[in-house]
Amino acid sequence: MTETPSPSALDALLSTLRVDGDGATAHIDEGWMQGRTAYGGISSAVALAGAMALHPTEAPLRYAQISFVGPVGGDCTVETRVLRRSKSSLFIDAGVSSDAGFGTAAVFAFSPDRPSHLDHNRLTMPDAPDPDTLSPVPEHKARPSFTRHFDMRPTSGPRFAWKSEVGEYLTWVRFVEEPACHPAVALLAMGDALPPAAMALFTEFGPISSMNWTVNMLTAAPRTDDGWWLLSAKTGYARAGLSVQDMMLWNRAGEPVLSGSQAIAIYA
Repeated sequence: MTETPSPSALDALLSTLRVDGDGATAHIDEGWMQGRTAYGGISSAVALAGAMALHPTEAPLRYAQISFVGPVGGDCTVETRVLRRSKSSLFIDAGVSSDAGFGTAAVFAFSPDRPSHLDHNRLTMPDAPDPDTLSPVPEHKARPSFTRHFDMRPTSGPRFAWKSEVGEYLTWVRFVEEPACHPAVALLAMGDALPPAAMALFTEFGPISSMNWTVNMLTAAPRTDDGWWLLSAKTGYARAGLSVQDMMLWNRAGEPVLSGSQAIAIYA
């Protein structure tokens, strides 16, 4: 008799998603928290999963603009509205609230591939050692709970908050338990997993808080081998308590899959 595999932690969370009239509900458990709020990638993934459940479409996700307005966690409500539906695109506004109040605001855009004479790509994956040759991030009491859902292999440095004089992290990441959910939902849940790149410049520790996250999906069908994705976060500016960073994600074959940017509030 073949045993049914147990769901991954991400699939288990998404199994709590229920359509309730014009909205949806879900539960973000303690394992996805970082301090008093859920990890931004998981609240983004819940917002996307709710939007897709309430407004089904065959068009792939192309763009997301996410604002982390306040803390969110536990029992959550996802409320959505269609901003525009045309022959070529669908724009959906989605908000995630919990007992702490309004937490995450998102706008998602869905659109199919289009014929084009342009074929241009300069988003070359940087040289990085094979993930199997690298050591995983070690267990540490300061490591946020949500990171334990990921196998993270930094390309340099032995610690979770490994240092970089240029304010950059480059890390292979995969889920500890590979999810079976929609790949766009899985990538949002993973794509913000690295520490803010400005933390690599810290000479003294202090709290940080992601303010927003812009995501561009570069392919209609994201996929990789062995579950590994190479994530990059690089800051070019950190001053007066604000850092801005560029973010990239490549698959195992070196193909760019996601690009993005983020602003982070720094209290140090």
